[in-house]
Amino acid sequence: MMQGTASIKPSGLAVYWRRGAGITLLMIVSLFLCGCPPLHGEDDTVVDAATRQKTGQGLQHQQIALDQQMNSMFFQGVGNSKLARQKFIDRLLLEVSAIDEVCGLTDQQRLKCETAARLDVARVMDDVDVVRRRYAGRTIDLNSPAGQAEWQRFHQDATAVRAKLTSAGDATSLLKRVIAGVLDDTQRSAWQRESELRRQYQWQSVVETGLTQLDLALGLTAEQHDAIRGMLMEQPLRMNGGMVWGQHNHIEPYICRYALSRLDRSRLDALVSKRQRKMLGECIDHGQAMGEWLKQQKLILE
Repeated sequence: MMQGTASIKPSGLAVYWRRGAGITLLMIVSLFLCGCPPLHGEDDTVVDAATRQKTGQGLQHQQIALDQQMNSMFFQGVGNSKLARQKFIDRLLLEVSAIDEVCGLTDQQRLKCETAARLDVARVMDDVDVVRRRYAGRTIDLNSPAGQAEWQRFHQDATAVRAKLTSAGDATSLLKRVIAGVLDDTQRSAWQRESELRRQYQWQSVVETGLTQLDLALGLTAEQHDAIRGMLMEQPLRMNGGMVWGQHNHIEPYICRYALSRLDRSRLDALVSKRQRKMLGECIDHGQAMGEWLKQQKLILE
């Protein structure tokens, strides 16, 4: 459904932007895609033990040992802190390699960038260890209000930990500051051009993923698909690339729906039939509902 539309191809090591470890979206699993089942991923393994208790699925779920929950919830898809540390170091070193390929770093420039990447990961892992120590050796009773409140706090901290892990090397990191400082003018211009191509490619990927779901829900024609795609490409969102790509496709449709909610509604309505308009409105409403959460989680930057 992309007749006449040129795809943007990333140069350099565009593999850097491929997806990383998934982050369970505990706050949104109850939301449904328009006309489609809710998004689920292979990492949606956390069971709300309090709910299971209330529905009579067994007294064995009254006691929750938080030690046993931490590795699976904090480091989903990896399993433990040592492997998580190495995974995030590898991700940042891959970015350094991409910069080297585009800019031709000297040995000294590359060493400074790699050192900054390792320090960023060490800082993040230290912050994660603070949270891990908070829950080490603790067991909660889900029969009590205090235990249920603690379980909710633990879920919130787990979400914050995973966000912290995927933010290593973000715009405020030591790595980004070192990159800006070590590149000369020619290198900096080359990397800025490459970065802009990457941002366009990222946004195109989000739009295509979201429109795939919209196609299924509304039954869009090729002309409708291309027109809506064109509107979305004209108004890209600023995204936190590292975090978005750490979602196993969980978040891209929601970002696309939020982007739809920011478009001119009259133009959108003119593109679709009366039957499609109702479903499109529901999709847009879902996107608006998700907007504040996306901002709070730093997935989109506005």
